[in-house]
Amino acid sequence: MILSRLFSFAKMISRSALLLLVLLQWPSSNYARENPEAFPHNLLFSQADIPRIVENTRLPMFKEYWKSLLEADYEKDKNFLREAFIYAVTGDKKHGQLARQGMLETLKLKRWDFFLENGKHTVGFLQAGRLTAWMSLGYDWIYDLLSAEERAEVLRQIAEKGMVPCYRALYGMRYPETVKGWSFAPDQPWNVDVPDMSRWPYILGHNNFRAVISGGMALGMYTLMGKDDRVDDWREMLLDSYARFVDLIESDGSYDEGVAYLNYSMTYLIYFLEVVNRKEGLDLFDAANYQGMVDYNLAMLMPYHLEPAGSVNFGDAGYSLNSAVGFWIARKSRDGLAQYMAQNYAPHHDLLALVHYDATIQPTPPSTKDYFKHLPLDWIITRTGYEMDDLVVAMRSGGPSNHEHADRNSIILKYSGEVLLADQYRPTYNRMLPGWLLRTSLAHNTLTIDGEGHQYHHGEEGTNESKASAKILRSGERAGYTYWVSDATPAYKLVNEDVKSVTRTTLVFPDLPALIVLDKATKSEQPSSFAARWFVENRDKNAQCDSELNSFTIARPHAKFYAVVAGSPGVEVKSNKLPLPDSLGVFKYVDVGTTNITKDALIIMAGVPMMLDAAQPEISIQNADQSWLVEIVKANRRLKLKILNQDALPEFEVLDYSNE
Repeated sequence: MILSRLFSFAKMISRSALLLLVLLQWPSSNYARENPEAFPHNLLFSQADIPRIVENTRLPMFKEYWKSLLEADYEKDKNFLREAFIYAVTGDKKHGQLARQGMLETLKLKRWDFFLENGKHTVGFLQAGRLTAWMSLGYDWIYDLLSAEERAEVLRQIAEKGMVPCYRALYGMRYPETVKGWSFAPDQPWNVDVPDMSRWPYILGHNNFRAVISGGMALGMYTLMGKDDRVDDWREMLLDSYARFVDLIESDGSYDEGVAYLNYSMTYLIYFLEVVNRKEGLDLFDAANYQGMVDYNLAMLMPYHLEPAGSVNFGDAGYSLNSAVGFWIARKSRDGLAQYMAQNYAPHHDLLALVHYDATIQPTPPSTKDYFKHLPLDWIITRTGYEMDDLVVAMRSGGPSNHEHADRNSIILKYSGEVLLADQYRPTYNRMLPGWLLRTSLAHNTLTIDGEGHQYHHGEEGTNESKASAKILRSGERAGYTYWVSDATPAYKLVNEDVKSVTRTTLVFPDLPALIVLDKATKSEQPSSFAARWFVENRDKNAQCDSELNSFTIARPHAKFYAVVAGSPGVEVKSNKLPLPDSLGVFKYVDVGTTNITKDALIIMAGVPMMLDAAQPEISIQNADQSWLVEIVKANRRLKLKILNQDALPEFEVLDYSNE
């Protein structure tokens, strides 16, 4: 009754405010009740769950993973959570004692994170969130191996080194005006320079940091329940933090930091959601569209030879959701697609996959019909399927986000297991290193004007959002092809006020397959040189970029991309590489640039991805006054496209798309 009355106000207040109101109405007596099955595994699973978890370790899908856990070298990775989990499940004291050793070593740390407020008070971010979670779970899972004195000290440090610094972080995010300056501790190990941290309370409150802190704190809070008078304050702050984080998740389940950072966030959000449900009976699953996250993960899926569980890597993201996230969503919602994704497309298992997997859920493969996605983030992905050899074409339009690159209007293309038009894969976060160049427009498949890309920052605040925005103006599906138009004018105008318009029109013909890109850019007063830049994936140094006057070929071991270019005024193609030390990699690209400076440029690229040994298709681009005619013939398929060069957006018409 309380919930129904509160949700009737949904149209009058924000989602986060509404959720917080619901949570705070939940009676506090719920979390004080006794749970006879809780001890000693009362946070994420109980003694009654052990037989099921053991059975899961014997399943073929988990057999190698479980073997890797048992054989892992603690001295190399110091992962005491793994050792504690093995002890909890098997009772093997060798692993239990390694977990105890790790916990006792953690107690010796001066602080559990490397950030300070006002130069003296520890602020708990990612490391404190992790250690609070690990120490709390370790306390439950190896409780009987700890002496009374050790138990007391673990609880004390969870409170003082974990909960208090993490609470300080969430308080600062909630009330940024009260923060007296966040900074690195003198002994921080990363050698990273962030000159301006004044906006960090706002920045970190709107990204994955909030989720990690909240998940760790939730486990710590219930570990300390009944033992610390500050629990009620921590609880209120946690409920507020969760409500704020779910507002960062789009209504369809998508997330602007990318799938990899969603996975990181979800690992800790699941800690939060599970322990709140287990200890209070409060089910917050429907506060966000967690089933929609499965669709988002699927939309971004991009398996290729270098990353068999890869994801479209806009920004710093690069891989799909781990299996534990999918199995948890499947268990909560009986979602067969979530089960299928976790079984077939996840890059890794983790400990909680063994806890959340429910064999009674029938896996359901994805639909073969819905291959074109325009996400609310203004990201677009189109494909021919979800397997290694399928075509994937994706564009990053939309607004700024944390962990982004300067990639507005950038296009990624994957075919036959090879990324032929590539974004840069997880470059450095350190602005002082040469590799910071890889985060800029000059290292992406975007347009340059007089050798400059669109706006990006210099890392003064870290890897936070820029001010660059783009917008999808048109998008859709037609018989035999998909199309979209993105306007990145605001992003370029921040660098050059004389920029009048920058748009990119993209057409994908999956049956050929073919990609046609129309870059249209205009200036108000001063003529400029314009160039469309195209990078190939070369992390393994197995890529080639060959150019001729009006064409180029990008090749990798299993596939290649052949393209013909034209434009107004004339254009030419040049192969090059970024001016970076070879120790960082060799970043090959082609520039399709105007031959003369102009105030009105149109650059046309018509390309075909194909197998490495396939015959070169016939591609021609002819100019006739204000129109262009693109023709592609490949095997028995013919495409004829008319382009009208007018105003800020060139218009196009498919004249013929048929079998010969």
